[in-house]
Amino acid sequence: MLNWLVRLFRKAPVPISIKWTIYIGTLITMVMGILGWFLITQQTSFHMREVRGFGEVLVEQLAHSASEPLLADDQFNLQGLVSRQTQNDNVVGAAIVPSEKPWVISGNVPHQLPTTEELTPMIWSWRDEDNRRYPAITFFSPIHFRDVIAGHAVITLDRAFLDRNQKRTIRIISFATIGLILIAAILSYVLSKRLSRPITLLAQAGHQPETGMLISQGDEDRKDEIGQVYAHFERMSAGMLEKRQVEDALSRYVSPVVADKILSNLSQPRLANQEMEGSVLFCDIVGFTQLSEDLPADEVASLLNLYLGAIADAAHRCRGVVDKFIGDSAMILFGVPEADNEHGQQAVRCAWLIQAMVRHINKQRRQEGKEPIMLRIGINSGVMLAGNIGIPDRLEYTVVGDSVNLASRLCGAAPADGIMMSETTAEFPGVNEMVELHRQPELKIRGKKNRVSPSIAGTPSREFGQWLMRTMAYILNKHPG
Repeated sequence: MLNWLVRLFRKAPVPISIKWTIYIGTLITMVMGILGWFLITQQTSFHMREVRGFGEVLVEQLAHSASEPLLADDQFNLQGLVSRQTQNDNVVGAAIVPSEKPWVISGNVPHQLPTTEELTPMIWSWRDEDNRRYPAITFFSPIHFRDVIAGHAVITLDRAFLDRNQKRTIRIISFATIGLILIAAILSYVLSKRLSRPITLLAQAGHQPETGMLISQGDEDRKDEIGQVYAHFERMSAGMLEKRQVEDALSRYVSPVVADKILSNLSQPRLANQEMEGSVLFCDIVGFTQLSEDLPADEVASLLNLYLGAIADAAHRCRGVVDKFIGDSAMILFGVPEADNEHGQQAVRCAWLIQAMVRHINKQRRQEGKEPIMLRIGINSGVMLAGNIGIPDRLEYTVVGDSVNLASRLCGAAPADGIMMSETTAEFPGVNEMVELHRQPELKIRGKKNRVSPSIAGTPSREFGQWLMRTMAYILNKHPG
């Protein structure tokens, strides 16, 4: 049972300073309790010895004073002796007990002598007329006269008065013990907080590498075991921070999905090549070459960042992966490298969301007196090879194949502000329910033996239009301006 309670206490979500306070407080309470019990026991023994010594002195004095009057049978002097004894506040009774004559009594005494030869003190109680009980202790002493026992002297002390003194002493010791325990508990809590401070700082610092912060609490110069732990933790947290910075930097140049796959298996960073079913979206800015000649370089860069940022936001909302930016063009993958049964629908959603965001940007540009920017988008769905392309020292994870080439050609053939998709994308389940599809005349695509039958995305359905509005509002609230 005790072991179970200890294990339960260890697992309890209680700060270690509180646990240490309980441990130290329990130990101090046990020690102080034992010390208090020892002091009370010793005080009780000392008190009893004092009472016995006092009673024995009184009864021996009475026995010595009564020897001659008892032998002379002087009842008057004997009665005076016992009466004077009861004038003491602590004496409630006294008696002279001759061997063969009536007792001379004053106050309360036992009705008979002890039968033992040692005449040990008798602890007893007497009652008054109202039947109230009073504790008492009676002492006996033989009355000697020339080596002959002529009788006995009897003294009864008020044990209630004596017990009150004892209880007062015990109460003082008890209160002092409890007070010391409380003071020790407070001091143990302060000490526990002080001792557990390094551990608390380590626990707090365990979350700091995530925010780019290291330990800097002024305890790093300690030379004890805590200082060694701090030094090790500093090195570990620095490594974690560096790893996080590498991950952040890698995710800026590689899609987060690909970066996660590489970082999850650093011993084998080369991703396996595999054929996958997916969709590819290409988009570029219409007339960008002429635009870049007419605008300053910094304005061209700002314009590119604005539009490519909108493209990246749209891809993220539609489970797409930005494979690469090539000048004013972007290539987005769906269903690669993570399989997605809705890759065709997601590609069409992304295309419409990109165009909607570009129209919002163009509205602001017109208000500023600037020329609007038009995008054209091409989409194709099919089987493609996904994997590492390049040399061992410089690899790029991308997709290649006829499906990818066709998406790129469709982007080039699409009208300004239009979305052109292949027949496989147009026939993808759910696409025709999202938007109207306008079949186009067959096109002869460079590199393709057979002609293709593309479609242009028309008016979105009511449900899809509502989704576009909600998603646009979310992105604009997330990136105001």
